[in-house]
Amino acid sequence: MQKQGSPLARELCVVYVLLIVYATLHPITSWRDNGASPWEWLAHWPKLTLPFDVAFNVVGYLPLGALLVWALYPLLRGAAAIVLALVCGTLLSALLESLQTYLPSRISSLADLAANAVGTAIGALIAALLTTSLLERGRLVQLGALWVIAGPGATRALILAGLWLVAQLFPESILFGHGNIVAYVGTISGYPFTPAEFARVETAVSASSLFAAGAVLLSALTPAAPRVFLLALLVAAAGAVRALSQVILFGPDYVWAWLTPGAERGLAAGSLALVATLALTRPMRLALVVIAVTFATVVVNIAPANPYYVSTVQEINPGRFLNFNGLTQLVSAAWPLLALLYAVLALAGGERRPATG
Repeated sequence: MQKQGSPLARELCVVYVLLIVYATLHPITSWRDNGASPWEWLAHWPKLTLPFDVAFNVVGYLPLGALLVWALYPLLRGAAAIVLALVCGTLLSALLESLQTYLPSRISSLADLAANAVGTAIGALIAALLTTSLLERGRLVQLGALWVIAGPGATRALILAGLWLVAQLFPESILFGHGNIVAYVGTISGYPFTPAEFARVETAVSASSLFAAGAVLLSALTPAAPRVFLLALLVAAAGAVRALSQVILFGPDYVWAWLTPGAERGLAAGSLALVATLALTRPMRLALVVIAVTFATVVVNIAPANPYYVSTVQEINPGRFLNFNGLTQLVSAAWPLLALLYAVLALAGGERRPATG
């Protein structure tokens, strides 16, 4: 029997490449030609190489190596897939390092290229070792066939759910308050919510956003999947990622600063709403996604900063995480639009799926 490739790995690979491009070139402003060759940096090893930067680059390119190997399967396997993944990852890194010569805020480095190549190689090797269990005949393959609807729509829903978790790395002042474009276009409204009013706003936004993310995940699952368990896992993962972000950016003392009274009520309300909609048809649930995403995005952009959160954490100081922080901010801002497009296209008939589940 002919082995099939993984559409999820291929689409994830494309998404991850785009994220790497944005993170490497962020902030994409003030391009200029300083007269130097864009390849001059290849001739000099930097005098100072920070261990943190090396480790960060290795970790950043490790998933790329893995996704490239899985995306190439079954066309290429084993050593051939590892070598091609290494070549592709190294060439991508070299191209982006060269483009950085036109950005005054970035420094091209041969050490970065080496670290990125090492990360790609490690990820490719790990993926090659796990290919059989993950893509051929392992337990996860069996569960995927049983739990996930076949087709590109389910693949994109899973990617959207994953991006929603990535968005939690950016510490929005409202829990799950994605779609905030104020940082890009300036203040939209200065309506002075009182703390009590804001708590209700945060409850509504966090509940709506959680519902939208959970409903998108549900749209990829079959009725045979343990949907309540997977929803609980999504909520737990979102909380863990947000807590990790707090520790990285602000320190361990602020690990639970995001869990305000309004956020707690939003988590409970959003979770209950998801469980209550399990009996609905898929089109009905997707229609609710459109409503929830639109509502949450509008409110996020007219609400002021969270008074509970700001009183605890006065200012974000990403420091060495500046570029990564810019990437997670972009994912957070773009997620509602991506979810809205997914739901609208699905409702418009772009996907042929069972009406229930």
